[in-house]
Amino acid sequence: MLREFALDPIGTVSIEETSSKNLLKLSTRTYWRRVWPAGLGLAAYIIEHFGREGLRGRQVLDLGCGVGLIGIVCGRLGAHVTFLDREAGALATVRRNCFRNGLGPAQTIGGDWNHGGHRLEPAAYDVVVGGDVVYDDLEWPAIGTGLMRTLRQDGVALLADPGWVAEAKLRAAFRRSGFAVSKNRSTVSWPPWRTTHLQHRAINIYTLRRSPHAP
Repeated sequence: MLREFALDPIGTVSIEETSSKNLLKLSTRTYWRRVWPAGLGLAAYIIEHFGREGLRGRQVLDLGCGVGLIGIVCGRLGAHVTFLDREAGALATVRRNCFRNGLGPAQTIGGDWNHGGHRLEPAAYDVVVGGDVVYDDLEWPAIGTGLMRTLRQDGVALLADPGWVAEAKLRAAFRRSGFAVSKNRSTVSWPPWRTTHLQHRAINIYTLRRSPHAP
């Protein structure tokens, strides 16, 4: 189904995703079919943080892109976006979603930070974005290695979490990977397609930059 997300000031973003009635059928290999609160919160934060011109001409990597909302928002702000996901179905959906949002052909790469990162040009990205990619702490070292490889020296990674992970543990893990970590908050009204009975969800946005002593 098509869902429209109103994200001022860029307007409405139209996203193909699975319907609410299919949520119970999703598994860890099909969670990508849905926009989740962390993704929406990160998209809203990116608009607020960078503004209309802050990403223009920048190289952005959408890490574990799913249906592509975050990367599409970056594209609507003028960035050149590469979408990375291990699921071929996700990348096919991203290509359709990019087209319907006026972005033209999508740059997609199959794989994740473990099996696909080698296909990414090193030190190529100004910004790496990821919604709901830090839920498994066993993956943090691999994510840190991937970010260190793909980010430019002055690049920044923005990783969103809906409050599932222990902040102190995450900070320590990414410090060991060579990053300084700071945190901001974004609040989303969920589900965004309703006008009543909304819940306000606080989303943690972790900002990672290379530590001064990192190689």
